[in-house]
Amino acid sequence: MIIEYCFGNYRSFKEKTQFSMRATSQTTFNDTLIRDFDERILPSSVIYGANASGKSNIISSLQTFREIVVAGSISNNTPSLSSLELCPFVHDENSSPIFWAIDFANNGKRFYYELQIKVGRLKKDNRLIHYESLSLVQNKKRIPIFTRTENNVQISKESKILDFMDMEDSLVKSLEDKLNDNLDSLELFLSRGFKNTISSDIADIVIDFFSQKLFAVKDFTQQSFNLRIQSEQEMGKNFSIWNGILDSFVKGADFGPQRIFFRKKNDDDDHAADMKLFSAYKNKDTNVFIPAEYMESKGTLKLIDFAIAFQTIFPQGGIFIIDEFDAALHPELVKGIISLFNNPKFNTKGSQLIFTTHNPIYLNNKIFRRDQIRFVEKDKATFQSALYSLADFGSTDVRNDENFLINYFKGKYSTLPYIDFASLLRKTVDNEDV
Repeated sequence: MIIEYCFGNYRSFKEKTQFSMRATSQTTFNDTLIRDFDERILPSSVIYGANASGKSNIISSLQTFREIVVAGSISNNTPSLSSLELCPFVHDENSSPIFWAIDFANNGKRFYYELQIKVGRLKKDNRLIHYESLSLVQNKKRIPIFTRTENNVQISKESKILDFMDMEDSLVKSLEDKLNDNLDSLELFLSRGFKNTISSDIADIVIDFFSQKLFAVKDFTQQSFNLRIQSEQEMGKNFSIWNGILDSFVKGADFGPQRIFFRKKNDDDDHAADMKLFSAYKNKDTNVFIPAEYMESKGTLKLIDFAIAFQTIFPQGGIFIIDEFDAALHPELVKGIISLFNNPKFNTKGSQLIFTTHNPIYLNNKIFRRDQIRFVEKDKATFQSALYSLADFGSTDVRNDENFLINYFKGKYSTLPYIDFASLLRKTVDNEDV
C-alpha cells in the first residue's frame, strides 16, 4: 500500500512533486477508504492531463524507481536502466540529482525509502548514488534505519531499531566500518550491504514491495504485465490455475464460444519459462489452436492480461499504476474495476489502482472523491509539469455535489487542450504552393 510518493528532476517534473494517497478531511465515500496505520488511505486515483502535459511521466518515474530497486543497482549493464540519462529535466543545465521517496506498507510494516541518483543529462556520464535512506514508520513518525551518502553509510544505533534488526550496538559499529570500506557508488545499499550484512528480513520486505506488490505499466495498450514462471513445477501449477481463471473469465465476459488459454511457447522445451496465449476454435470435430493476437481484439487481450495479474496480485494487496488504462477497454468495464478497489468488502488487503486517462467519464462524484481526481498541467514558459487535485481547490470552489464533468469542459479545473488544425492545414498548403 502506498501512503505517499514523491519524485523530482524526472522528465517534465523539475521540482519535487508529491503524490499523496492520504485522504483529505472530506467525508464523502468514507466507507471506501483503507484504514491502517492510523491513516485514511485512498484505494484509487485517476490522473487527467493534455497530451505532453507530463501525466505519463508520473507512471514512468515509479516504473524506473521500481526497476532500480529490483535490480539493486543503477549500473548501465542493467538493460531496463540503460537510458537513465534521458530521465533528468532536460530544459535546465542544473545537475541536481533525480529524487524518489515513498512511504509504503508491506507485510504489516510501514517504511519510508528515499533514493537520489546523479546521472548525465542527455549524455552518458558517471552515474552514482548520491543519497539513500530507509526508515521505519511508527505512529506516523520516521525512525531512521540507515542513511547513505556518496561516501559514507550510517546504521542507526537507536535501541528500537537495534531490536527491530535483532542486532547488538557493538556488532553494528564493527560492521559499519567494513560496509563503508566496500561501499559501491552504483549499488543500492538496501539490496547489497544492508541485505547481506545487517538484515535480510527487513530488506526482503522492502524489496518484495517493489518486485511483487508494485506494478507500474507505462503503456497499457502495448506493454504486458510480463507474467513469468520460474520452474517446471511452478509452470504446471500456474498453467492450471491461470487457465482455470481464464476459462471462467472468458465465459463470464461473453467473449464468444472459443477457449482462450496459456501454453508454453515451445512444447519441445521442458525448461521453457515463457507462456503464450492461444485461442481454440472448433473446425468440425477438431480444435484449431491459433495465437490469440491473430484472433482476439486488443481490448480482449488487454483485459485478459489485466485479469490474470489482478487475480494473482489483488488478493495480496497489490498496487496497479497504469498509463492509459482505458485506451483499449470499454469505460463501463473500467468503472466496474474501479468499484472493486473502492469496495472494502472485496478489497480487504488494501490494493490500490492509479491510472491516467483522457476520458472525462470518470469525472463523476458518484465514482470518485475530489481528492481522488488529479490533473497535470505543463507551464508553457518553463516546460515544467505540475500536479494537483480537485481537493486543492477547496470545498468552497469545488463542491462535492457539483457536476465535475460539465465544469471540466468549462475549463474550471484545468486548461483544455486546443490545437487550431485548420490553421496548421492552411500553413501546410501555403508552404506547398510556394
